[in-house]
Amino acid sequence: MKPATKPRIAWIDLLETIAIISVVLCHCTAHIANSPLESAGTGFYIHYALRSITAVCVPLFFFANGYLLLSRPFNLKKHVYKILRFVLIAVFWYALTLGFLVFLHHDQLSTNGFAATLSSLKYGVTHLWYLGALVCLYVFFPLLKVVYDHHRQAFLYFTIVCALITFGNTLLNHLMTFYSSFIDHQGIIYTDTNFLNIFNPFRGMYGYTFVYFCLGGVAAYYMDKIQSLAKKTRNLLAVGGLAIGWLGLFGLGYMYSKASHQIWDNIWYGYDTVFALVATVSIFLLCLNWNKDNILFRTISCNTLGIYLVHMLIIYALTTWFNGFIMQYTSPLSSMPFIVTFCGVIMYTLFVTGLSLGVTVIIKRIPLIKHLIS
Repeated sequence: MKPATKPRIAWIDLLETIAIISVVLCHCTAHIANSPLESAGTGFYIHYALRSITAVCVPLFFFANGYLLLSRPFNLKKHVYKILRFVLIAVFWYALTLGFLVFLHHDQLSTNGFAATLSSLKYGVTHLWYLGALVCLYVFFPLLKVVYDHHRQAFLYFTIVCALITFGNTLLNHLMTFYSSFIDHQGIIYTDTNFLNIFNPFRGMYGYTFVYFCLGGVAAYYMDKIQSLAKKTRNLLAVGGLAIGWLGLFGLGYMYSKASHQIWDNIWYGYDTVFALVATVSIFLLCLNWNKDNILFRTISCNTLGIYLVHMLIIYALTTWFNGFIMQYTSPLSSMPFIVTFCGVIMYTLFVTGLSLGVTVIIKRIPLIKHLIS
């Protein structure tokens, strides 16, 4: 007799599917950040706008994590084991990814030597920052869980203060950049200035992840009230919020790009913006409309960690072996017609996602290593 499995939540499956596809799309269009700003035309900005909305990818995962973990029973022993497992997974995939990059760049290895190659390639594993942020959050989770279960007002207080310190500080950076670049004309760019100085408890870590995580718990607690809203009203609010979030992320990217005279990464610097926050909540509200079990969404949702860990290896390999072909059909600055490059980005993203899913499913069937991706 098979052990009982946890019931699936259909809208969570959809939300996590959107999140992981956004992650892959973000990395499949990373070459846009290296494009010269002076060559950017209409096609480039449409691609840039498409990429802008992927700033919701990581926030959606933390939101879903908070919704599920904070609303379920807690076992400290299992949780500590979970933290240690994620640390081991992070270390293993860091070493594997770095080794794979060395393998792909063997010509650079022979030219520069092993140490120099490692130094130049170490930034290729920066996508694994998510695992580190997750471990940091899990370390504090037992305290958050106790407060969530027994002192809801204190939990809401913590969530609000976190939001003000993180998203509020980022908003001050945006306002100061706008003032300096377009009013005072000093051209000073503010990206991660800590305006709270010694009074910021989150300096040096991704404090905004706590906000998204806690908001997931808040949504779980108030789910009945959220679903009691008229569906039409809820959807109108969500669509409006998504439009504001998307346009805001694109607008920030445009402003910073013009101010700094280079393409601004409005994904990495977009996670802790109010626009990403609004877009994340809006997508959550829209996903609530989905209540049917779908085998594709369920399969992707069950394998998001594996897809996340595997997809960059696939992108690195494809970029090394077929870079000319990929750039020709996905780059907004290529000589190909715009519709071809735009569809190429979508097709490339879906191809990498599907291939990563296939590799993940295969690895999960191998007894000794299946726990490295789940």
